Amino acid sequence: MIFSTKNLLQTTSILVIAQSLKGQPLRTPQYYEAEIGGYTAAFNRTPFWLQTNQFGVVPTKTPIFSTRVGASASYDTARLNARKLDIGYGIRMVSNIGPAGNLILPELYVKARYRSLELSIGRRQEILGLADTTLSSGSYSWSGNALPLPKIQLAIPVFTAIPLTKGWVSFKGSFAHGYMNPTGFVNHSMLHQNTLYFRVGREQDVIRVYGGFTHQAIWGGKIADLTLINNPDVAKENQLPSRFRDYIYVVSGLRLPGPDDEKRLTNFDYTNRIGNHLGNIDVGAEIDLVRYSLFLYRQSFFDDGSLYYLLNIADGLNGIRLRRNNPDALVRDLLVEYLNTTSQGGSQFVIDDPLRRGRDNYFNHSQFRDGWSYKQRAIGTPFITPALGPGGEWPYGTFTNNNRVRVTHVGLAGSLPTAGWLFFADRVQYQAKFSVSRNYGTYDVLFPSPLNQFSGIINFTAPINTLNGLLLSTSVAVDAGQLYTNNIGLYIGVRKVWHNIGKR
Repeated sequence: MIFSTKNLLQTTSILVIAQSLKGQPLRTPQYYEAEIGGYTAAFNRTPFWLQTNQFGVVPTKTPIFSTRVGASASYDTARLNARKLDIGYGIRMVSNIGPAGNLILPELYVKARYRSLELSIGRRQEILGLADTTLSSGSYSWSGNALPLPKIQLAIPVFTAIPLTKGWVSFKGSFAHGYMNPTGFVNHSMLHQNTLYFRVGREQDVIRVYGGFTHQAIWGGKIADLTLINNPDVAKENQLPSRFRDYIYVVSGLRLPGPDDEKRLTNFDYTNRIGNHLGNIDVGAEIDLVRYSLFLYRQSFFDDGSLYYLLNIADGLNGIRLRRNNPDALVRDLLVEYLNTTSQGGSQFVIDDPLRRGRDNYFNHSQFRDGWSYKQRAIGTPFITPALGPGGEWPYGTFTNNNRVRVTHVGLAGSLPTAGWLFFADRVQYQAKFSVSRNYGTYDVLFPSPLNQFSGIINFTAPINTLNGLLLSTSVAVDAGQLYTNNIGLYIGVRKVWHNIGKR
């Protein structure tokens, strides 16, 4: 089980106490949801796009019977407009019954906002970075592929105008401390995360330009078996640096050795900084074409110093989305992306030579062998795949054996007319994703020849007229190629949403 009663009670207590301090009763949820459904596949492996970027709630093996329930309370707009403190919260539970059955809480959080500033505690479903959030192949470092990490976060969550700019320049950002896997190659490691994004242009302007970054670092924790590293230059003892001074190093990314640091830190800590750092630097633009809107974005990756010297600038996630400003359009959204992670600054890493500081080895790390993952799933782009053993065992020496990939990805979304066919409403919504990847392995171990892979999915969501707002959801996904077993899978489920727009 991924959560404990203790954690549930702690989070619930925070919620109740926060409301009590305001002298008001606990607000009833404004939003409820419930869903039941089942997954099946020709083989026992769930196809790629049925399980990917689903916040870790869909198991990798079928058949699965899944039940999902959730409730949340958002902010009171009137209180925020009156510049008063307000509280929100959310909970979502997923029960999967099958070969890989589990009980998961992908969301359990409380949040408080005063003016533009928000404090949140718990698990929240998030996607970070400039990218389309529904049709994308996945933002590089924080894609929604893994179960959300528990975090304490201080943020300005929406673009807020900078004073004296008359709304032309605005920003948003976050600063968070989180907790990683309690068990693994490194136990009880921690997460540091910060983001900062700027927008030039007001919401009503024809062109809006964006830029910013997302930075994460895994740090601290204890190595479960130091003999597996067997290199004092990488780790001298089981306990990895976890003092407050080390936290300052992690946040700043600087190396500021103190009088006792030489004895307790390793050469690896000095040359690579404390912790496993990675993230993306993003630029984008949104253009209003009256009947359409155009969104262009680019994410560049950093994992060590390669991007500083522009050695891995060929790597990145490039996207363009054309959106028709008509919710009933046959094709409302059309997205095309190209992901490249093959450069990594080149095949050589020479610490003292800026022109050969490559071999970034995305999502792998010499100390944190679990890599950039949580609960065996990549936290970032799902096209950097886990290196599970032949029997599904974990870990298998390192997180991934396939971080050099090229991906062409297309996404579509729109609405199909039904003319009230059978018991459906007038329109049926659909989403489709199609990805073609070429997989090369890693610089350390290249695949004998590149592996080509196609993965696709199409989903239909149909409101049912006769059952008071019930939604029927059907997804068909296909894998064909050399990376995964050729496979076809199906999900069928029904979902109900209730909105309670009442008083507190």
